Amino acid sequence: MTEELSLACETYNGLALQFRLITAEDIPHVMALERIAHSHPWRQSSFEDCLNGRQKCWLAEHKGILVGYVVVTHGGGDAELLNISVAPAYQRKGIGQCLLAHAVNCVKAKADMLFLEVRMSNRKAIALYEREDFFEVGQRKNYYPTVNGYEDALLMARQLL
Repeated sequence: MTEELSLACETYNGLALQFRLITAEDIPHVMALERIAHSHPWRQSSFEDCLNGRQKCWLAEHKGILVGYVVVTHGGGDAELLNISVAPAYQRKGIGQCLLAHAVNCVKAKADMLFLEVRMSNRKAIALYEREDFFEVGQRKNYYPTVNGYEDALLMARQLL
């Protein structure tokens, strides 16, 4: 994945974002955002794997404040969106759309398709993915943990050609 791709984005309402790869110093801040954005957050080791693994974690900052991140990986002609999060105070401002566009730009030279899983109950995220040309390709039963058990995941994909 080329680190030089689209290092900045402006949201639909004019919010200026800067993108950069995660560093070890960022992990405590990323974990803080992960814990408030998700009912079942990733482990810290998952983000540490982004430091020198095949997956890449791009941070979005507004005026030096971490407002979101996206984690992508690729291999074998396909790519996968592993995690995307926007700080609750910055949601519904177009940051998710910019993060998603950045993820697409990062993998489109290496993959024909970008896949993702999303909680069936996450209607806002599903609507965003549909607006960005993702389509349903299936479901995974009992994929995501919940307070009372498990929830199905919707599998979605987008052609990158």
